[in-house]
Amino acid sequence: MRVEPPSRDVTVLLPAYNEAWRIEKCIKEVEHAVSALSGSFELMVAEDGSTDGTVSIVSRLREKDPNLVLLHSPVRLGKGCAIKQGVRTAKGAIVVFMDVDLATDLGCLPRLVSLTRERGGMVIGSRHVAGSRVKRPASRTFFSLVYNTFVGVLFLDGVRDHQCGFKAMTRGVARELCGRVESDGFFFDTELILRCKRLGFPLLEMAVDWSEKRAKSESKVRLFRDAFRMGRDLLRFKFESASR
Repeated sequence: MRVEPPSRDVTVLLPAYNEAWRIEKCIKEVEHAVSALSGSFELMVAEDGSTDGTVSIVSRLREKDPNLVLLHSPVRLGKGCAIKQGVRTAKGAIVVFMDVDLATDLGCLPRLVSLTRERGGMVIGSRHVAGSRVKRPASRTFFSLVYNTFVGVLFLDGVRDHQCGFKAMTRGVARELCGRVESDGFFFDTELILRCKRLGFPLLEMAVDWSEKRAKSESKVRLFRDAFRMGRDLLRFKFESASR
């Protein structure tokens, strides 16, 4: 099947679920940042079954913004699925995705895009390499370090941070990887990296400035529940890989 060549320089992909309270501010800030890098870009909101008005806000903004694209799912499919759908339709030669909370400072975006252009493959933001500046609760830092150590021991991939939601890939690599990744949930980011390493694509971690933006209402119960899910998915991926 013939693949259309990229018609934009950069696609920035924002997976979104019930983000009505901050999506407009996010779009404006990201568009300002990416427009300083390139005059040829698209900003794509991959909306995932929101029920709080996120869709109507993005639709209103899109009417006056030719660079803004909305992908809408009537039901929630998961962050990973939203990203995979976005990658399939992305027009940029470089595909960036980041979290709507903008925990990673947008001042890191120029280097992320530049390194991806220079090196190809995938470049990922990392909170656990030299030069990173991170503000988050100690409990979450501890969990992150334990999780990433566990992944490193299981797969020996040399990656320090598998979960930072700030990544960029060339369009070809993005489509190849997203066509293979099976997870649509919490394990998506980790599986994306592990498959990238397995297929031999270049992968580089870069230091970022990162600040926790998690809502105060989210409890420790969610932290432990998410840890269980990711641990389960890790072991399943390990055993499936060994059996092939």
